[in-house]
Amino acid sequence: MKIAIISDWHLGLNWGSDLEFDSFAQLSQAFEQIKSKDVDLILVAGDLFDKKDPNHEVYYEAIKLLNNVDTENKINLKNAEGMILKIPMLSIFGNHEFKGKDYKSTVELLEVIGFLKVLHATSVKIGDVNVFGLGGVPDRYAKDILNKFNPLPVPNEYNILMVHQSFKEYLPFDSEDMLSLSNLPANFNLIINGHLHWNIVVDLEQGGKFMMPGSTVSTQNKKLEADKPKGFYLLDTNTNNLVFEEIKNTRPIFYIDLKFNKVDIQTITLEIRKRLTEINNKKYNKKPMVRVRIKGDLEEGYFSKDLDLKKIELEFPELYLSFSNKIDEKRLKESLEKLKELQTKKANVEGISREIFFEQLKQTQFSNSFDSQRLFELLYNKDLEKAKDIILDKDSKI
Repeated sequence: MKIAIISDWHLGLNWGSDLEFDSFAQLSQAFEQIKSKDVDLILVAGDLFDKKDPNHEVYYEAIKLLNNVDTENKINLKNAEGMILKIPMLSIFGNHEFKGKDYKSTVELLEVIGFLKVLHATSVKIGDVNVFGLGGVPDRYAKDILNKFNPLPVPNEYNILMVHQSFKEYLPFDSEDMLSLSNLPANFNLIINGHLHWNIVVDLEQGGKFMMPGSTVSTQNKKLEADKPKGFYLLDTNTNNLVFEEIKNTRPIFYIDLKFNKVDIQTITLEIRKRLTEINNKKYNKKPMVRVRIKGDLEEGYFSKDLDLKKIELEFPELYLSFSNKIDEKRLKESLEKLKELQTKKANVEGISREIFFEQLKQTQFSNSFDSQRLFELLYNKDLEKAKDIILDKDSKI
């Protein structure tokens, strides 16, 4: 059997912005490519929609898109009501669709319409292929629910399990509630996970493979999403061959990671402009998304507020720019460390305020031009008018 494996469409992502149709355009292109591969079955590992309750326009675009998918249902796959589906598609719901057992999810709506069949703690047998599905649940319940589901592979047949969860091995933080690869059941030929948006295939110690198809659209523009292409997998259960297929004509994504050590503002802005110009000078079918992360320290006397990122953004209208500014001012960083130290020593409020005030004042042009002790006393006692007069008339004798 030939199977297409896809996940995390996030239909409706960025709705109301210039990027509102990206999720639909890239999914539509994916279905075009899937059709050309003459697959028997499509598996979707959750997060078909970006929100639990999409607006009517998003529903409309989703239904219109799926209604135009013409992958033939050669296996006569049916939904829960016994209707033969328009598309031979099995899906679980993701965390973006999870609403609890008392409410119907957006994925279940697509099942009633006749586009797919939903699996949650259930399985479907198609010839000698068994597909088990467990929709996304809160991490704190995942182990218990997976254990209660207790999916058992059928001997001498091809067995697939779909889940939609966080896994310790692939996230920068750890939690006792989070699943580990070791928690997954043994002897499945393939375990598919949605939720995480980059593609990967690894061998499991308990047998079989673990894989993530990734998302069909970029949702956060993180480094892994920029480094890994968007797409889906093609599985041949007869040969156990698993191949990644990149979606054509996706929006280009770039992630620029810049680190500086004791530099001035001009150095930072020149480097940002240089890197953006390199991207801008190339030609793309779609306006690229660029994420710039800036980290490091400024030279003494320079302030992060003087780094005008908005001005840079306006200089590059051909790029969708976003910035992460983690630049530290030397004195501010030292002051924060000093504050922590003073708090540890249980210094009083006035003492803490005084320490920070004079640390910050050292890096200004006013540092030696007036009686800073007097200025502090005026500010601390909320005598703002006199303090203002001192600053505005700093050249007069105080």
